[in-house]
Amino acid sequence: MSDKKTMKIYMGLCGVIAVIYGLWMSVFMKWDQFPYIIPTESDMLLPSAEFIAKFDGMLYEPLYSNEAVYWIWVVFSTVILFCYAFFIKKILFAEKIGKGTTAFCMANLIAGFAFITWYGFLSFPQQFGNILTDVTASMLGLRYPAYFRIWGILASLSIFTNTLYMYRKNNYKGKAGVVVTSVGCASIFVTINVPSAGLDLVMTARCLSHWATALIFAFLGAAGVIIFLFHKSMKKEKKYIFATVFFVAVLVLMLVLLVTVGKSAFIENLPMWVAYALLFIINFTSLLDKKENAIEEKSLSKV
Repeated sequence: MSDKKTMKIYMGLCGVIAVIYGLWMSVFMKWDQFPYIIPTESDMLLPSAEFIAKFDGMLYEPLYSNEAVYWIWVVFSTVILFCYAFFIKKILFAEKIGKGTTAFCMANLIAGFAFITWYGFLSFPQQFGNILTDVTASMLGLRYPAYFRIWGILASLSIFTNTLYMYRKNNYKGKAGVVVTSVGCASIFVTINVPSAGLDLVMTARCLSHWATALIFAFLGAAGVIIFLFHKSMKKEKKYIFATVFFVAVLVLMLVLLVTVGKSAFIENLPMWVAYALLFIINFTSLLDKKENAIEEKSLSKV
């Protein structure tokens, strides 16, 4: 299959995902009204356990102040997803990696890392207690819905574009990686529109869609990176073998912590921080390059 035909298939996939998301937001989300409660001053003085029991799963304020704001968000977020098809063409299938592409990918990688780190440590301990064990990104989204959306967009955009950049820089042609990265990074757009529903509402379409898409983002987003690392490891490149083992170990550690300690923004961020570090090292340094590749990369950066 020619590169041009492959590109059209990838772009078509991103376009279909954007259309499905737009329809979902226009029909299901518009119809599905989630309850919310605004805490009183006396509620704010409740012990952590009582506050969580009362408000976990409830929004502190309406998602959208009015209908116009809702539709602006629908259009804006859908357009961003359509842009993913453009990134496929301009990053993955570019003849050469230009300085503009490099600057764009580096900028959103740094912005994504900075924002998810800052967001993950937003806490209100009078209700939720220890940031390391009690507060998740979704729970923070109940209190800070706008920040939650920014968190999702930046996390998705930075992982998506920099995974494509990593593939293009290394002339990697694996189709599975592009597909899982596209689906995984798009899924977080559902998560950020459906805040944590709480344990009392587990068996609802809202809660299931929230948890399912969050897991899809986590595992498929990581899979796009791991597929590439395994590809390099199969060529017996020792540095990549180490990077692969380390990244997989962090993912296993996260799962162990989730089971033994519980959910928290800190635990959720562990694989994200490692993924950002790996993408930065691979994309913008020569630390993992072979000597002959490092010389080639220097000449490429001058284009």
